[in-house]
Amino acid sequence: MSKSPPIPHKNSMSNESLEKEKERLRFIIEQYFLQITRGCSEKLLYHSKYCCHNPQFQKFADPNNAAVKALRIGKKYEEKYLCSYLLVSEKERGITYHNMKTLVDLSRHYDNYSNIVEYIKTSFALPSTVNSSFKSTRTQDFDDETYFDGLDLDDINKIFNLLLSLDNDRINDELQKASRQLSNNLRYNASSYSEKSQLKPFIFLLVNPYIHDLENRGILANVFIALESLSEKMRNIFYEWFNHLSKEAFVQTLTNFEQFISVRILADDDIKLHADVPVKGACTAIQLMSKVNDSKKFVQYTDFYNDALNEALDLFLDYNSTKRCFTYASFPAVLNVITKGQYLQIEHALTQNSLRTQFGQMGITSAADFLIFKIRREHLIDDTLDKVQTLREENRKSELRKELKVHFMGEEGIDEGGVKREFFQLIVRKIFDPEYGMFKYNTTTNCFWFNPDSVDYTEFELIGIIIGLALYNNIILDVHFPLVIFKKLLNLDLTMEDIESLDPEVYQSFIKIKTTEEDVSDWSLYFCATYESIYGQTKVHNLKQGGDDIQVTNENRNEYLDLYKDYLLNKSISKQFAPFFKGFRMVCDSPILKILKPEELGNLVCGVEDLNFIELERGTNYEGGYTQDDTTIKNFWKVLHGLSDEDKRRFLTFVTGGDRVPYGGLEKMSFTITKTADSDRLPSAHTCFNTLILPAYPEFEKLRDLLTKALTHYEGFGLK
Repeated sequence: MSKSPPIPHKNSMSNESLEKEKERLRFIIEQYFLQITRGCSEKLLYHSKYCCHNPQFQKFADPNNAAVKALRIGKKYEEKYLCSYLLVSEKERGITYHNMKTLVDLSRHYDNYSNIVEYIKTSFALPSTVNSSFKSTRTQDFDDETYFDGLDLDDINKIFNLLLSLDNDRINDELQKASRQLSNNLRYNASSYSEKSQLKPFIFLLVNPYIHDLENRGILANVFIALESLSEKMRNIFYEWFNHLSKEAFVQTLTNFEQFISVRILADDDIKLHADVPVKGACTAIQLMSKVNDSKKFVQYTDFYNDALNEALDLFLDYNSTKRCFTYASFPAVLNVITKGQYLQIEHALTQNSLRTQFGQMGITSAADFLIFKIRREHLIDDTLDKVQTLREENRKSELRKELKVHFMGEEGIDEGGVKREFFQLIVRKIFDPEYGMFKYNTTTNCFWFNPDSVDYTEFELIGIIIGLALYNNIILDVHFPLVIFKKLLNLDLTMEDIESLDPEVYQSFIKIKTTEEDVSDWSLYFCATYESIYGQTKVHNLKQGGDDIQVTNENRNEYLDLYKDYLLNKSISKQFAPFFKGFRMVCDSPILKILKPEELGNLVCGVEDLNFIELERGTNYEGGYTQDDTTIKNFWKVLHGLSDEDKRRFLTFVTGGDRVPYGGLEKMSFTITKTADSDRLPSAHTCFNTLILPAYPEFEKLRDLLTKALTHYEGFGLK
């Protein structure tokens, strides 16, 4: 540290300033006297040569001699050899919150902050000085967020907050200069880093609240550029650090990173996302945090979505980049389900076009360019099975990836999307009818699960194909599956928690068995599973050989739960799920599926339960003479917004064929209200076109009563 300025000549200072400077020097001399007589109170590895804690220092037997020595070194060196401010060696400066607090108190007292500025300048600006100045002898405890490879992060954070609390322009400017210099050093050197210790300056900056201020986001941009240039091995060390954060610190860090991306995108209209390394680096960090969150469940996976990025992203450019270099699909955590669904739509559209004839690719299409299902309504499943079977036997399975067109035999009309949607509604209604016997319905979860007694394996493959075709042709199905089915379709590992989406009661009983302190052997449980078939028969399955004779105890209960979980989710329905999975993958086998979470795949296949009718109103089209300003329309929305959630679901089913909403919400759903003059008719709907036929009712009460009556007496899918 540089020496403080000498005391100016008396004539050049005011009496008040002179008195302050004398008081300051008096304080320094007193501190030296304490050091050479009793020692300092600092926890340092190496003490000043003028401190009796230094083993080489020769103590004074006579206090008077000690006072003379303190006077001499105080006048000559001022703060230079006080342990609180000492450069303790050429390699190490022991900066702690304790000695910084002492320095701050002294600086405040004398209104002189030059020493603090010097400290920041010499210790905060280079990786080498950060590593040598901020050291801790602590060892890291498990999940200790306050420590990183020799850095006491809690202490460093307190130092930063202390300095910022001074609200001193000189200190703030020097902090900014030092932080920028340090971040620049990381930016241009991080690509060569290979040791964990080299990442300490990264962490030193990230725990600095100063760089998360929007005005200083250029410093954080440098940090993210540096992070992006690190090797995968070094990036994984950040994963380890994120994994040690508390929930509060994790959420704050995620918020800071998300805010950086959003502000960077919104503040620059001309930002080129594919060339913007800081945004890529921030996405890299967030993706690592998402991996941590997968196990810790600190926040919802949707909290990682970045709206600004999703709105600004050029999907066609990004999709085409997948075959060349970089794509934001590498960071699925920040992409919402709308973006991921659009990735799939682009890929499917390109695949469909590639399977067309040469003229078809030019826009002159013919029957050969499509997958055409000619179906008799009364033989819906048989005709569909025959079509699929023919494609399989003739080795034409690739035709399943052509764009689908449906034609109901004996009916006029060209399929422009509505007939296709009706086909899926009808076949799903048929397949999932409990009387059909292929699926069981859980009234608690309102979800369908495979019937382990069904031997219609060929039809399970058909169902898989139907699910795949719907996703491939961007059709939302009115199907309710437990989340675990989508995990299985994505080939993800299953856990005991997945039983909850299948059967919450069974899951709770499993939790009780796993966590109870009672003696489980008193519960008369054995290594076998008992269930009732849909035909009312009680069946028993041994979870291991001789399981019906092996009692469950506290010692073997984990094995029992693992085997039972595997039986419920896998083995009991393996003969049904295998063809179902095969059928689905026959149509949908895109690498883009790997970036989807099970919940997102479920949203793409089955839609979402979104009852935000304000969004529905905002996206509605009007035909037949209606406008949004018509009295009938205003009364209609007044009635609709006043419906209960149950009646809102009933209304959605009435006009669309199902109560599920496409990903993106009701505003994204193409909904039309068309006018008819007969005011004595009930409202009706064309579900295949999402169209409500609304008579021009003259009074609010009549509209309310007749619409309520239409919904009350509505049954089934209401297909028109």
